[in-house]
Amino acid sequence: MWRGSANDGVEPVEHQAWVSPAQARPVPGVSYEQVPTHHRSSPAGRLPRNVEPAWTVQHLPHRPGHPGATLVHVIGCAPGGRRLNREQALTALGQPRTTACKECDAAASLATGNKPPSP
Repeated sequence: MWRGSANDGVEPVEHQAWVSPAQARPVPGVSYEQVPTHHRSSPAGRLPRNVEPAWTVQHLPHRPGHPGATLVHVIGCAPGGRRLNREQALTALGQPRTTACKECDAAASLATGNKPPSP
């Protein structure tokens, strides 16, 4: 990413993004050894019994032609967000223009009562 500098030029800036494994594709010939990654500890719905399930909410802003929306995620899928229990996540999911994230399969973890993966 680039931004304008004080002397009417451009300069590089750091940019961070969270992507799912399906969205990330390696560039042939490029080493990714220094790129930090975070793997889920277990598949969705399978946690040790002592791990408390949790979800988060992500608010997507209004854009021209799009009224904005809200996504409910299994905790750890999207950065940030307040930790929600199952009841709070289901309440959030019942609000207008709110949907469950398909990448982390939040709907399945909420519908079945299965415990989602921890961060």
